Amino acid sequence: MSEKIEVKKAGFKMDKRLISCIIALIGSIMLIATLFLPFASATEKYREQLEKFPDTMYAEEIGMTNKDAVNISLFEFGKIYSSTAAAQNAQAVSITCVIMISAFAIFALLSAIFSLLKKPIAIMIFNVLSLATFLLLKWDFNDRGVLPSSRYDCGMAQYFCYFGVAIVFVGAIIMLLIKINQNKNLKQMEESK
Repeated sequence: MSEKIEVKKAGFKMDKRLISCIIALIGSIMLIATLFLPFASATEKYREQLEKFPDTMYAEEIGMTNKDAVNISLFEFGKIYSSTAAAQNAQAVSITCVIMISAFAIFALLSAIFSLLKKPIAIMIFNVLSLATFLLLKWDFNDRGVLPSSRYDCGMAQYFCYFGVAIVFVGAIIMLLIKINQNKNLKQMEESK
């Protein structure tokens, strides 16, 4: 009878751990999605101007039309900056932005990978690095007057990222608490033998 209770308890703990893993993974996927959601959205006045000539090229190097430029994602900013990295006058800024956007993408991806591997400490580390990189990107865009500006306001990605970070932390903390509790229970079982 006591074995059945232990098996049920162990199964419940595994379910909790799986749920915490799924929570962390959902948050990590939200961080990855941040790359493709609008980071910058055209102001109402500029949107009207862009929509008047939707097929005109906005950024010829990457094939972006005015219609595409109404909302610009971090991924698209990365493409724009990588295409302008060859220009002498903007080389340092472009390379820095590409590195920061790439770092954010890598940290978000590593957060997702460690969520699947159920490694709560690694998840938290890469989640913090994702957040720090994202905040640095926002500061850089703000400092250079890219966002917000007379043409563009902050897009939904700038808010969506914070929800992703919070959800990853919740999942990782639950996972860590479960792991600590399991280790404590194992230690007590060993001592009682």
